[in-house]
Amino acid sequence: MIFPNKSKITGVLFDLGSTLIEYENIPWDEMNLISLRAGYEALRDDGNSLPAYDEFTKEYIRIRQKNREFSARTLREWVVTDAIGELLESTGAENNAGQTTRFFKAYYNVVADQLTIFNDTDYVLTELKKAGLKIGLVSNTIFPESYHKLDLERFGIIDYFDFTLFSSSFGYRKPHPLIYKRAVELSGLRPAELIFVGDRYNEDYKGPRDSNIFSILKFRDGNQYPEAFPDDIVMIKSLNELLAFLG
Repeated sequence: MIFPNKSKITGVLFDLGSTLIEYENIPWDEMNLISLRAGYEALRDDGNSLPAYDEFTKEYIRIRQKNREFSARTLREWVVTDAIGELLESTGAENNAGQTTRFFKAYYNVVADQLTIFNDTDYVLTELKKAGLKIGLVSNTIFPESYHKLDLERFGIIDYFDFTLFSSSFGYRKPHPLIYKRAVELSGLRPAELIFVGDRYNEDYKGPRDSNIFSILKFRDGNQYPEAFPDDIVMIKSLNELLAFLG
């Protein structure tokens, strides 16, 4: 991809998790089991009849794996609240909207409690907004959009965004081309006027570039990356470096 004309960059698209807010202070697989236990105990404490926890967990893992495989194959997003409804039904527990919501609130509280915002996120978003750039958020997530917006409000950054785009609402996840196309439409800009910033190689670097959006990889220790990066890759380790790149 041709290096962008920085003077023509008028918008920045950000990934969310591990880019602006750290969602993995507890590893996902470990946190998922803690969250599952919290949801199970919330329903049990309400007097619901539930199977043994080990049986409940085994069934959830089966449902989650089925959804993950479908999503990996099709890039269609799955939503954890749908999986919870299926779990309650398949284990013989009472399954209605109220029960699913009760379970998920307890489940997501575990996630929300361990979130932290990077110390340069607010400053960088402030500077970009001062410079008159449009700011968008494009996030892969299995969680309902409303919960992420509460996170953005809690950390005081929701008003920086001209638009947000969550895969759980949109239906497709990065790196499906349609999610980048929709982000461009929402921005009101051309791909050549945008930069995409995120920490995952396929979703936040290669996917945008394949859609003609210049991308910058925010390197994160522990992520899976190719053994060799493209010669023209732009890589940062903090959001402050984005400001230096834009000049």
